Amino acid sequence: MQKNFVVTSVRSGAHLFSKTARMAFMTLGLHVFVAVGLPAADTGKIVFQSVLEGNAEIFVMDPDGKNQRQLTDNTANDFNPRWSPDARQIVFVSDRDGNTEIYIMDGDGSNQTRLTDHPSADFGPAWSPDGSMIAYNTDRFADGATEVLRQNVDGTWGWNLTRMTNNPTADDFIAWSPDGRWIAFESDRDRDDPEIYLMNAVDGTNLQRLTFSRALDEVPSWPPDSRWILFSSDSVGEPHNGNYEIFVMNVDGSDLQRLTDSPGQDTYPSMSPDGKHIVFESYRDGHAEIYRMNADGSGVVRLTHFEGPVVENDEAPPGNSNPSWSPK
Repeated sequence: MQKNFVVTSVRSGAHLFSKTARMAFMTLGLHVFVAVGLPAADTGKIVFQSVLEGNAEIFVMDPDGKNQRQLTDNTANDFNPRWSPDARQIVFVSDRDGNTEIYIMDGDGSNQTRLTDHPSADFGPAWSPDGSMIAYNTDRFADGATEVLRQNVDGTWGWNLTRMTNNPTADDFIAWSPDGRWIAFESDRDRDDPEIYLMNAVDGTNLQRLTFSRALDEVPSWPPDSRWILFSSDSVGEPHNGNYEIFVMNVDGSDLQRLTDSPGQDTYPSMSPDGKHIVFESYRDGHAEIYRMNADGSGVVRLTHFEGPVVENDEAPPGNSNPSWSPK
């Protein structure tokens, strides 16, 4: 791959915790981390979801897998963490109050505060690049489809709730571009398999479809300079085969390039602040673990090692998953 970056075996696995029915995280395990050499240029922290005593919790670690630390600790499921643009806060999802809602906390796990309050499920949050807003998924509307909402993070002067999509099928997996112009997401709106789309981050207009395949194209994310889009797809082999690989493409959908090649699902890519590395979730060793690779797909190293009894669950596969690399 020549780009100069400056910058789960079934579909239900990739949609981990995307619906209320997917809240049960039925695994139990311990966390063992292996120190891996990493160039000094890569800094920041990696936040991810894992398991402890049967429920999902949020952890943070260095980019080499060292200094693992647990940030949440309760009997509920805490998952889908994402760093704020200034790397001081983490937005995440929890069912601790009996319903799936969006929460926020400081980067050290303190000051955990609820942001949404609705009887339907709110999940899948993404930050605006200035840190003032989040976009997230919800199924609160009458048609029951997953839609995209946007709101302020600080409700002192009102939440400014804005509906960004209105479509009878699922609009999932939001990623706000660092330049503030676009929200990338996946949608089933044009047929029975998800594709990657862009929409204007202000009002949801100027919708653009980027992928055209019979595969499942999911979980888009951005490099720091907003020039490309990373995503996962099972487009290698028969359609809907469940073996996701990580791809990169231009913002207009051109110049598609494959970055991973393994027999296990590779998904949830997140790029380092300097654009030299990508952290991602992979099932290549039998269950979900977190790996790091160079931006061109070379130099893959495993960062986490899940140990303990593995209880198979189609809705919430076991292990360490859904990483997010802090922007600084």
